[in-house]
Amino acid sequence: MHSSPYSSTSRGGRDQSGVSLVVTMLMIVVVASLAAAGARFAISGERSGRADRDRELALQAAETALADAEKDVLGLPGATRGGDFCKAGTVGFPSSGCSTSSSDRGKCVPAAAGSSPSWVSVDWSTAGVPVGTFTGGSFYPTQGTSRSWLAVAEPRYVVERIEDRLQDTVDGFADKGEKHQFLYLITAVGYASRSEVKVVLQSTVRKLTC
Repeated sequence: MHSSPYSSTSRGGRDQSGVSLVVTMLMIVVVASLAAAGARFAISGERSGRADRDRELALQAAETALADAEKDVLGLPGATRGGDFCKAGTVGFPSSGCSTSSSDRGKCVPAAAGSSPSWVSVDWSTAGVPVGTFTGGSFYPTQGTSRSWLAVAEPRYVVERIEDRLQDTVDGFADKGEKHQFLYLITAVGYASRSEVKVVLQSTVRKLTC
């Protein structure tokens, strides 16, 4: 009895077809994995770029508010309440917390011992001073329906009065008297295009003359 001369060849063809299918499937998996990795890399890069842009936007806004607050405290040209920070440093400052009145907005006093600092607990929407309120300055437009890349809100600041006791001196020697002056701790906050991204900056100002 003789076997068919084609039987061996037929089995080989089927085996080769099976191997080709496996190789093709593996290539598809590899290509799909590379495509997915590329997409993840692109998304990660886009998010990183957006985060950098938002931080830079918020930083510039906070710097603008800080400069505006210093102009307010020092009474530089254009500022309307510079004298408030001369008269013993108490004009318009509340007995506690931060003022929300139209003329004294943003003036704060130190919090009680053991409590959060005034600039931490302040309600920025009601007590924070928007740029230009008392100085005539301005800030670029905030976010709108067609300006989603701009800040969600204007940068703001508060000014906290800090008593500074300095010893009088006579010819370089300490005298018995004390001068009561005031330092002003300025806290400014800048916003980005997303509400959760903020930058806070601080500076301390001592007003020597009025």
